[in-house]
Amino acid sequence: MTDHFTFGQRVGYYRKRRELSQRELGELLSRSEDWVYRVESDRIPVNNVKMLADLAEALRVPLEDLQGRPALLDDHGDHKASVPAIRTALMQSRRLSGSLFDQRPVPRLERVHMEVGNAWALYQGSEYANLGSKLPALLADARVAVHSYTAGAEGDQALREYALVLHLAAVYLRKLGETNLAWVAVDRGDVAASELGDPAVTLALRRAVAHVQLGAGRPEDVQDAVNVTLDAAAEVSERWWQSSPQSLSVYGTLFLNGAVAAARMRDTSVVDEMLQKAQQAADRLGSDGNEMWTSFGPTNVEIHRLATALEFEDIGAAVRIADGVSAVGLPKERRARLRLDVARAYGEAGRVDEAVDNLKRAFLTAPEQIRAHEFARDLARRLHKRTRRRDVKELAIKLGAVK
Repeated sequence: MTDHFTFGQRVGYYRKRRELSQRELGELLSRSEDWVYRVESDRIPVNNVKMLADLAEALRVPLEDLQGRPALLDDHGDHKASVPAIRTALMQSRRLSGSLFDQRPVPRLERVHMEVGNAWALYQGSEYANLGSKLPALLADARVAVHSYTAGAEGDQALREYALVLHLAAVYLRKLGETNLAWVAVDRGDVAASELGDPAVTLALRRAVAHVQLGAGRPEDVQDAVNVTLDAAAEVSERWWQSSPQSLSVYGTLFLNGAVAAARMRDTSVVDEMLQKAQQAADRLGSDGNEMWTSFGPTNVEIHRLATALEFEDIGAAVRIADGVSAVGLPKERRARLRLDVARAYGEAGRVDEAVDNLKRAFLTAPEQIRAHEFARDLARRLHKRTRRRDVKELAIKLGAVK
């Protein structure tokens, strides 16, 4: 029912459902009654994830409910059915997995490898509806491969592909707001990675675990995401993580995800430490790459410096980074997210035209991704109030921020 409310209207709805006054909600958050009033009337944004998580906890609702249901699949008709199909593919019980595995032929490992790569390319290209339609069959093929190829190099390859497609399913489901299913996928992926024993795959899956923990939004889950990052990094030797572009990339990206978690805990020293470790890996790598679909390199480190500056509401630092960072050559998902965060920084700094231009670029780069992002809708709504530019209203309508 609240999916079409503004953010402020959702806060007010859930506050009243809890039978809290604006003053009482403010006290729970160490904020003033006037602050709650301005949030509920959409006069000020709540645009750092830590405060969103605190609000969700105070109102006793899942974070995704407070933000509004993601709209990734809203315009794609039959693609809405992909979530139940992914759920079926994740079920271990034959009874629950239905006919998906009945008489399914054993796939060639070369084909599974190729399709896993193609699926990750769809994710990084922000083609979410297309990805959702392909994931159920790919999960089923990878699982059949694991049960069919059980020894030697073929057994290892089957486990690797299965772990990586479960990683993909987990981050995709988290983006859809399907947090519980994301937990199932990442748990199975982490088990497969541990059985395989490949450090690169293990680190990739630990990063996925922390990613899902961040999506859960509860303070204890965010702290667990920090701990998972530190523990995973401690398990690999310096000699290993410096040994190849792939190891540098998965190691560095692990710390980027951890830095976001630490920022939501307001732990500046851990954020700085993690970003420094990621920078060390990026410097050694020397350029941007996409090993194991990490988009890792110096640019992604800067993208995360911007994200953490916004999380700390350090607008001066965010604008300085925004003025100098470019994601040319990175996948669409990274380019769009950077443009969104640049737009947020400029919006907070009062540089309205630059905020509009960057939000438009983000939307043109990855429409499905930006349309589903609460920060994008909130920014479009606020920019629409601050300028008479016709293209701003058109963009706000396309994002579902205004009618």
